[in-house]
Amino acid sequence: MSLKQKTVSGLLWSFIDQFANLGITFIAGIILARLLSPREFGLIGMITVFIAVSESFINSGFSSALIRKKDCTDTDFSTVFYFNLVAGILFFFILFFSAPAIAGFFDEPQLEAIVQVLGIILIIDSLTLIQRTILTKRIDFKLQARISVIASLGSGIVAIVMAFNGFGVWSLVAQRLLRQGLNSFFLWLWNRWRPLWVFSKQSFKELFGFGSKLLISGLIDTIYRNIYYLVIGKYFSAQELGYYTRAEGFKNLPSQNLNSIVSRVTYPVLSSIQDDIPRLRNNYQKLIRSVMFITFILMLGMAAVAEPMIHTLIGAKWEPAIIYLQMLCFVGMMYPLHALNLNMLQVQGRSDLFLKLEIIKKLIAIP
Repeated sequence: MSLKQKTVSGLLWSFIDQFANLGITFIAGIILARLLSPREFGLIGMITVFIAVSESFINSGFSSALIRKKDCTDTDFSTVFYFNLVAGILFFFILFFSAPAIAGFFDEPQLEAIVQVLGIILIIDSLTLIQRTILTKRIDFKLQARISVIASLGSGIVAIVMAFNGFGVWSLVAQRLLRQGLNSFFLWLWNRWRPLWVFSKQSFKELFGFGSKLLISGLIDTIYRNIYYLVIGKYFSAQELGYYTRAEGFKNLPSQNLNSIVSRVTYPVLSSIQDDIPRLRNNYQKLIRSVMFITFILMLGMAAVAEPMIHTLIGAKWEPAIIYLQMLCFVGMMYPLHALNLNMLQVQGRSDLFLKLEIIKKLIAIP
């Protein structure tokens, strides 16, 4: 199969994966928003930053390093797998024993049990990362699409049934846990790769040399993006945070999800032609123009119809989320441009410049 055919096939299945998964999650989210209160969504939002930061440490930029490397071996994959597993277990225990302090910080006693249960996601993700990386490196998104749809559908149904029967916030906890668990189970069942009993210091050092800068960049970006949950949850209320998380969820539908579809396919494709600069530049320019054109239209449209959309889909009790959504739409317009530019730096092996840019941007933006 030619590079063009691989790209088209990858984009097609990535599109099917993202939007089938997105459609199921979106419909489940609408039903759950009608059954549950903004406060219950806010409770989950309060601990998002702690889960996200832990996941950044578990990944450590190794996934991008493996996809970019042209001659990966089973030793490389196995080395990263065991590192991820140890990191996942370590951060699960850190989160588990930090749960009382997190609950105390937000003055929400219920959070202690929620944090301890949701922390299991870290172990599940550490088991899943390499399986997904291998499929992405092969540009095999057909299998990933099938697994994602099954996981989203199964977890969505269970969450709705639980919410209908009065389980409250635990419906959302079960949805996240079950989705990650089903993803991991079917990736191991249907992907043939299994780790070797080997850990190579040389392989670790080589991959970490590239990935460590992405780790620091990812941590800075993750903390920056999720600090809103921390501040709103601490200084306002769980209900107000619930409005914000719903608005952000709607904003991410066209913005981050479109970028995710394109980035995860084009990163391995562009990495394969990283030494052919004219060809790389030409493909990248076409990519930027297409994605930004679509994103601008979608985000402006969403900002315009935010009020009737919120009222129709999730009801009048979510009305305070309207103004948040309209403001966030203007943020979402520029997100793909930002993300695709950083993606190109990874393709070119410039994780050092990637890190410098993250530091400069955050130093400008935080004040």
